[in-house]
Amino acid sequence: MTEKRVLSFQPESGFYHKRAIKSIDKADFTTALKNLRKAIEMEPENLSYRLDLADTYARMGLYERSNLEIQLMFHLKSMPTEALFGMGSNYMAMGDYDQAETMLRAYLKVEPEGEFAGQAEDALDYIADCDYETELDRELDELSMDGKAALDAGDLDHAIECLERALEKDPSMAYVRNNLAVAYYCVGDMDRAWTQLKHVLEQDPLDVHGRCNESMFLLADGKREEAAQAVSKLRLERIEEIDELFKYCLALADLGLDEQLAQALKKIFLSCPYDTSMLYLWGVCQYNMGKYTESLRAFEKLSLTEPGSLLAVWGARMAAQAVRDGTPSPARLPYTFDLDQEMQAEVQRALDALLAEEPENMAKRLEDRYTQALVRAALAGTDSQMGQAVLLLGSAAGPVAERLLREILLSPTHSTFFKQMVLETLRTMRAPEPFYSLQDGKLVLVRSRRVEFDRNIPKAYIRVMRDAVNRMAERYNDERAVEYVAGLWAAYIMGLNCRYPKISNEAAWVMAMEGLYQQERGMAPDWAALAAEAECTQRTMLLRKKKLTDASAGLNKGGRGGNGT
Repeated sequence: MTEKRVLSFQPESGFYHKRAIKSIDKADFTTALKNLRKAIEMEPENLSYRLDLADTYARMGLYERSNLEIQLMFHLKSMPTEALFGMGSNYMAMGDYDQAETMLRAYLKVEPEGEFAGQAEDALDYIADCDYETELDRELDELSMDGKAALDAGDLDHAIECLERALEKDPSMAYVRNNLAVAYYCVGDMDRAWTQLKHVLEQDPLDVHGRCNESMFLLADGKREEAAQAVSKLRLERIEEIDELFKYCLALADLGLDEQLAQALKKIFLSCPYDTSMLYLWGVCQYNMGKYTESLRAFEKLSLTEPGSLLAVWGARMAAQAVRDGTPSPARLPYTFDLDQEMQAEVQRALDALLAEEPENMAKRLEDRYTQALVRAALAGTDSQMGQAVLLLGSAAGPVAERLLREILLSPTHSTFFKQMVLETLRTMRAPEPFYSLQDGKLVLVRSRRVEFDRNIPKAYIRVMRDAVNRMAERYNDERAVEYVAGLWAAYIMGLNCRYPKISNEAAWVMAMEGLYQQERGMAPDWAALAAEAECTQRTMLLRKKKLTDASAGLNKGGRGGNGT
């Protein structure tokens, strides 16, 4: 009798990898992404799969996402050397020749006879031909790039400093002046914002960035009709630069001009068919125009391109319901990249549920993709949610938590302070070094100052952090206030060095942090009133103040800080 052969119902990772390569050859990149993720899920240690994932993103024109996938391998000794060439190629495509040169030279040093050596040498020759004519040109380029990177990261003081210095050296730089106007707008200095913007529009009344910024400023003042008039002066057929098209689409979205936005997005997709922010706007636009099937397809495409996007998940859910029921609920989706109240509530419920779990259960629940999307949303959400999510991931540990935290270090939009908090948490988890971070758009090696302590932080300490952050956000409406108390409490925890005494009167710790913030900002804190609000004696309040200041001073000096409660 012929022996029967039993075939496995579960294909191996190589099966999905081969399918992904075939999809890449056919330029079916979304299918390639789906298969590559299946292969990586089955064999997470296979770095060739991860490199192919980065290559696929680069082929889609998503160079920053491609770099992120490569940068997440940088700490691994087994990182493929081709990754250096890949990053160099991405930086070339992004026009950042300085970083491209650094990566390409690093690749040639490691692999002088490598597969891509010839291409790397040709690229370096091209960069040499494009070098700056004068040192002033180089300085202006660096100042403008650093200023824009700081603006994107929310480091507004540094952004203004760089952009003002650039304009002092060359007042004709309209791109820099537009960014400076936006930076002033973000800090609430509208007189200076309008001064810079009017200068731009006097030089060129059809400057796309200038008119779109004008619309944004007018909308902030509640002048919607005037804002629409500002944008109406522009003509889509005359806008060819991709960055100008992006700005134009965002302005149309802010105004809710569906038909005009749809036409502008179609033009963008001719050059950038996979850009995630524009795909999201397209999905919302199609929904608002009553084209629910097209909207669903857009959100599904976005979910494949950016699997951690909670907005994509929610958009697909709304569109699918409209397709199924024939009637939309709600009638329109907002053109915003921020989570609405319902989404924020679900994110907060997920955080609360995870924080109530034991660390091993947290790690297990984080393996669920939707839970990951909720935590990612928290890491990009309110200050309170960001702080809770970092503490949660530090407690859970594991590969998912580590990746999420490393992604934050490599984010172009999170503040330096928040990244320092993430770095300390990674050290607490004993994640493998080295650690890399994006600072002003540049990849740098960063080191932690934290002393070693375990990850089993008592929940009372987490509650104090949450209460302090919430209080400062409500009372002062100032990001610096939130950052200050979060940093102060993190310094105290670090200083305990694994010794976690029981916390008595949590409110007293919160009031002590508020008093120290007032002191930091040059205000005279009323310690007696703060003590009364916390229902403790003034002496108790001052003791907490001393412990917090000692811990902070100890951390800044590289010491161990305070010794307990």
